[in-house]
Amino acid sequence: MAQGGILGSASIPFFGCVVLLLAMVLHILAFAFPDWATDSEGKFGLWRVGNNYCGAKSAYSEACRRYRDYWTDFDWFLAVRALECLTIIFWAFPLVILPVYIYVALGLYYRCMMVLMACFTFLGAACNIIGVVIFGIEVEESSDLSLRWCLPMCAVAGCIGLLAFIAYFLAVLKRPKFEHQQHFLSGFYVDPYKNRMYVVETTDPPADVAVVQPNDGVISPEQVNPAMVYN
Repeated sequence: MAQGGILGSASIPFFGCVVLLLAMVLHILAFAFPDWATDSEGKFGLWRVGNNYCGAKSAYSEACRRYRDYWTDFDWFLAVRALECLTIIFWAFPLVILPVYIYVALGLYYRCMMVLMACFTFLGAACNIIGVVIFGIEVEESSDLSLRWCLPMCAVAGCIGLLAFIAYFLAVLKRPKFEHQQHFLSGFYVDPYKNRMYVVETTDPPADVAVVQPNDGVISPEQVNPAMVYN
């Protein structure tokens, strides 16, 4: 079992997972709402548009309609859409995989997996921030448009995503210390420092059981023997 609180080696990944979940919620809200920019006719988002003529008995009475064709013709707008979609995809991987790891990490440590999750989190945050910068620059350069609250919310989500990346990066650098507990061998032995599992021949040690002291707290594969008890 790893030292360091109730969750042991999973404490830092758990914190990063909670932070990333908050970032994902804010990002999806900004992603879905039609409040990225506004002009004289209404407000606009990445996927929907709210018209100022809503409620009037006219062709523009719908509260939210699809974007007009001239919006979807802009390459920068399509790029922002793609980047924000990639953010959701990249962040989904850690949010799905890490809850499983948090359970497994009570006794194991997978550095390669944490590196991969940190990379996914960073890529998602980078796509988020790049999309926000592109949208903000294009809207500010237009005399007809002004920014609304979805853009700052999306930017905040990207910054929180970077905090989650920092947490995962610290989890990569900080290898947990595992307490060595005395136990009789079961059918399997897991070395937490080498991420390997060894199968032993029997679970019933003989009467004259030998005791093995680990070197520097680590039991080497050569020491794995079904007739030994590790202390």
